[in-house]
Amino acid sequence: MNIYRKLCLLAGLALLLISHATSAQRAVATVRIQTNIQKCDACKQILLNYLKREPGIISANVNTFNKIVTVRYYTERTNPLYIEYAIANAGFDADTVKANPDSYRLLPPCCKDTTQQQKPPANR
Repeated sequence: MNIYRKLCLLAGLALLLISHATSAQRAVATVRIQTNIQKCDACKQILLNYLKREPGIISANVNTFNKIVTVRYYTERTNPLYIEYAIANAGFDADTVKANPDSYRLLPPCCKDTTQQQKPPANR
């Protein structure tokens, strides 16, 4: 009986170690995405909060000076195009994906890209 317990314990421990080893081997990738985010802490916080809720994203870093978002993600859960669409749905341009107009309208004024706003017609 004592040998049977030891064998069961050893088999259980082996299964636990094998399952832990396979779960630890998740593929992780990093992508850098060019955005039109402004140099404003509110914009940065809006984007980070939005990305935090997206499935598969491990971490995100926003560089407002270079207007680049660096995202670490699980490759089996998401991909760079999906991340670009997530950024666009937050209201910001992401590489070739344009910002969602409804989300862009909801951004605070400091987060809107002033270079894309229409200029008033010149007085003649």
